[in-house]
Amino acid sequence: LINDAYNLVIDAMLGIEADSSNIKEPYSGILVTLKQIRIPIVSVDVPSGWDAEEPSQDGINPEVLISLMAPKKCALNFSGKHFLAGRFLPYDIQKKYELNLPDYAGTDCLLEL
Repeated sequence: LINDAYNLVIDAMLGIEADSSNIKEPYSGILVTLKQIRIPIVSVDVPSGWDAEEPSQDGINPEVLISLMAPKKCALNFSGKHFLAGRFLPYDIQKKYELNLPDYAGTDCLLEL
């Protein structure tokens, strides 16, 4: 029904703290459904079912990824469209984690990587 009723699915189900090896109901059932979707999926920050530190082996396969604040390690080999949102990351956090974030144009809060 999802493939027929919609043109796009937004995946913002699990957060970065989620343990991808121990997903409980109702999320595990939703994740099974997301893996069967044929329409485009847009994932926010870390695609559901992925480990934030490593590329996915068994998670969903989104066409678009919107990273929040900074791309996570799991996005290193992401081959779809990748955007970065959140230009206001404090300098001390950028320095602490040795982030080299791109410059945003004008007042934009989103840019394509």
